[in-house]
Amino acid sequence: MAPTHETKGRRAIAGPLALFLAAAVALIGANSSYGPSFRAFWHATHDIGDVRFTIQDIVDQGLMTVFFLVVGLALKREILHGALRHPRTMVLPLAAAFGGMVLPALIYHAFNPDGPTVAGWGVPMSTDIAFAVGALTLLGRRVPRNLLIFLLALAIVDDLGAILVIAIYYTSHFRATALLGALLVTVALIVLNRRAVRGFGAYALLGAALWLALWRAGIDPPLAGVVLAAALPASDPDPAVGVRPQVASERLERRLSPWVNFGILPLFALANAGLAFRLADFTRAQPVLLGVLLGLLLGKFGGVGAVSWLAVRLRWAHLPTGVTLRHVLGAAWLSGIGFTMALFVNTLAFAPGPDRAAGKLAVLIASPLAAALGIAWLWWSPPQPSPASGEAASAA
Repeated sequence: MAPTHETKGRRAIAGPLALFLAAAVALIGANSSYGPSFRAFWHATHDIGDVRFTIQDIVDQGLMTVFFLVVGLALKREILHGALRHPRTMVLPLAAAFGGMVLPALIYHAFNPDGPTVAGWGVPMSTDIAFAVGALTLLGRRVPRNLLIFLLALAIVDDLGAILVIAIYYTSHFRATALLGALLVTVALIVLNRRAVRGFGAYALLGAALWLALWRAGIDPPLAGVVLAAALPASDPDPAVGVRPQVASERLERRLSPWVNFGILPLFALANAGLAFRLADFTRAQPVLLGVLLGLLLGKFGGVGAVSWLAVRLRWAHLPTGVTLRHVLGAAWLSGIGFTMALFVNTLAFAPGPDRAAGKLAVLIASPLAAALGIAWLWWSPPQPSPASGEAASAA
C-alpha cells in the first residue's frame, strides 16, 4: 500500500524532530554538571596503529559519508525524475539558490573582511533540507504543493553548492599520490556504471577505497558519498514482462534515509551541537557570531527573495503553478535553516575555540528563528493565489 499524504507528512516532521531533540540533549548535556564528561566522550583521542581519532571524528568523517550519499542520491533523483528534470523548471530554484549563497557570504565577509575568521564565509550558505521541508510540511494544505517542490529543489541545489565549496575551498592541501589514487578509483566507478554492473558490493568496496584515498589526499572524505551516488546505476535491468521497473538508486535512498534521519543526523547533532555557554568567548568572537547569524537570517531571505523576484520580473523564470512571490518569500525565510550542513562547514572553517563556538551558536540561534519566521509568514499568506496573481504568474 502506498503511503498516504498524511503518513508522508508525519515522516517529514519526525526526522527534523529527532534532530531537534538530539541538539537539545547536546546543549543540556554540555551545560550541565556532566558537561566535562560529555565533551570528553566525544573528544577523547584513540589510536589504531599510527591513526589517531576521536568519536566525533567517526561521526563527522565516517558516518556523515552516508549522509552525503543520500544527499547525492536525492540530487540525482530530482535531476532524472523530479523537480530539476525540465530545464525551464530549474531556472527559478537555481537562481534563488545562487542568490541565497552569495548574499550570506557577502554579509559574513562584511563582518570578517580579513584575518583567520574570513574562512567562515561558507557557514551561512547552505539550507538544511530535512528541517526546511519539515517546517513547510507543518503548514499542510495552507501552502501549495508546488512550493514544497520549489523549496526542495532550492535546498538540493544549495547543498550541491555547499559540497563544491567544501571540495574546493575547505581543502587546505593535497597529497598528489593519494589524489591520483582517488581519481583512479573514480574512473573505476564510472567504468562499473558504463558496463551496467548492478551489484552494490562492488560499488561499496570502491566507495570505501575512495573515502580512504580522499582522506589520505587531505580532502574531506565524506565527499566520497556524493561521488558514489553519481556512479550508482539509476535503474535496474529490464524486469520480467508485466513487472514495473524499479529505480535502483531511489531504492537505496529509501533504505538509507531512515538510518540517516533517525540515526546518523541525531548522532551528528549530539557530537556537534553541544555548546558550553561562556559569554567571554562569544564577546571575543562577535564578528563571527554576527556574520553567521545575519548571513543565515537576512542573507538567505534577501538573496533568495530578491533574485527570485528579479528572475520572474525579467521573465527569466516563471513561478510554479499556484505559487506567488509571497509564497517564495516564505520559502526564503525557511532557507535560513542551515543546521546540519552549516554546522559541518563550521567544523571545517574554524579550529576548536571561540570562533567555532560562536559560529555554532549563531547557527543554533538562526535556524529556529528562520523556521519560526517562515512558518508565520506562510501561515498568514493566502492558501491559494488570487486570480489576478495567477494571471500575473502565468504571464511571467
